[in-house]
Amino acid sequence: MKKQFLYTLSFAMAFAACKKSFLDKTPESNLSTGSFYTSATDAEEGLTGAYRTMANGNFFQYDNLMNTDGRSDNCYVNGDNTSAEQPLEMFTYVATNTNIQRDWQELYNNIRAVNAVLDAVPSLNSDEWAGTTRKAQILGEARFLRAMNYYWLVTEWGDVPLITSEDNGGNYYPSRATSTEVYAQILNDLKYADSTLPASPYKGQYGRATQGAADAMLAKTYAQMGDYTNSLSYANKVINSGTYALVGNYANLWGAASKNNSEAILEIQYSGSTYSFWGVEMFAYVGSDQWAKRNIGSYDLVQAFKAAGDTLSRYKATFNWQVANASFNSPSGAWDYTKKIPFMNKWPDPSGWNSTDNITLLRLADIILLAAEANNELGNTTQAVTLLDQIRTRAGLKNTTAATKADLATAILNERRLELVNEGTRWNDLMRAEKNGYVNVVTLMNSQKDESGATINYSVNADKHQYLFPIPQQDRLLNRNLSQNSGY
Repeated sequence: MKKQFLYTLSFAMAFAACKKSFLDKTPESNLSTGSFYTSATDAEEGLTGAYRTMANGNFFQYDNLMNTDGRSDNCYVNGDNTSAEQPLEMFTYVATNTNIQRDWQELYNNIRAVNAVLDAVPSLNSDEWAGTTRKAQILGEARFLRAMNYYWLVTEWGDVPLITSEDNGGNYYPSRATSTEVYAQILNDLKYADSTLPASPYKGQYGRATQGAADAMLAKTYAQMGDYTNSLSYANKVINSGTYALVGNYANLWGAASKNNSEAILEIQYSGSTYSFWGVEMFAYVGSDQWAKRNIGSYDLVQAFKAAGDTLSRYKATFNWQVANASFNSPSGAWDYTKKIPFMNKWPDPSGWNSTDNITLLRLADIILLAAEANNELGNTTQAVTLLDQIRTRAGLKNTTAATKADLATAILNERRLELVNEGTRWNDLMRAEKNGYVNVVTLMNSQKDESGATINYSVNADKHQYLFPIPQQDRLLNRNLSQNSGY
């Protein structure tokens, strides 16, 4: 019972999810380490279970698209859950919000599954590992997964409990570690992964963490910390690795036929049928169903595309303009729902809750633009412009005319916006841009207009407390040592 306080179980899934390649095994990550891990095969199955625990949940399939793009100026959440999803749109979320609670619990459940592997594997010795580096790779993959889950915890909640073993050393009521401590653990895990993982996934099994994935996450983590020197170092390592290349046509990044392309650094793998990416059904337009689709493109985002002259393959791959056939709950007047509106189009194969599309977690264009941002912040204007123009050229745009540091920062931020819609980057991009002095997110969000020109009544407080989510009240009731973020 004590572990219940540490890892509160996430809500039961309404729909099954994910299965492909190495995931086509019985997940074993929920078994206790003492009774299960006795061989290399057991370790592999435990790691597979940890991957599946992450892929099966709501967070990566569904919720985090609303937490990031939906909460930003990119999209309207459009949720029909008035107590959980609509508050994400309007910045009225509270500590009892069930979506926020679910995400917190799922991320810690993902970490629990990984910690089970990390607790057991170091003491295992097996003839199957003789003469190989696979044992270290298993630990590297597991530590990468732990780092990725903590990246989302620290960027969405700030200070959070730092749990690095399944029983947390007997401390069943952990207090919150500082964000500095959490970031340090993320870096430690990712550097271990970088030092142990190969450039290509183990046995060619897409979806596994690689050295490139670890380097990409190091670049993103350092950027979020404001350390652009190290961010650039790891971004360049990805760019210069020779492992990845930009896809020539932006449209060829998306859909079942384009999975694991040359630009992909890490994707969650889905095969359809029994296990699948069910979340896409909640976002992509489907003429035959009556679900209120989430993350409708905002009027402001569409205007940003038009202002950039971006109307070719990137624009067309981002939006699917259709007349709504279900209830809509976006801000009043955001769009005229009797006319065509911009639905998400990057995962075009819903397939009735059984999509075979993958979820893109990391891709090269993100890292190229992050390198451009880092170069600009470090005063390397020429290099920043060259990297930015690589992405603009692929989109069919002319080279940037930005020349000053401030103008180039704005141009890079805008390019990231157009390039990475609904890839979970926008909110953290805005947080960095505000920290660097280029935007004020309170002003940005509270000045958003609908298509009629009326101001949307967002409620972002001047104290900026909504930049972080509240610590879920249910978990605070279970754990007497969990403090609350200010403002809640």
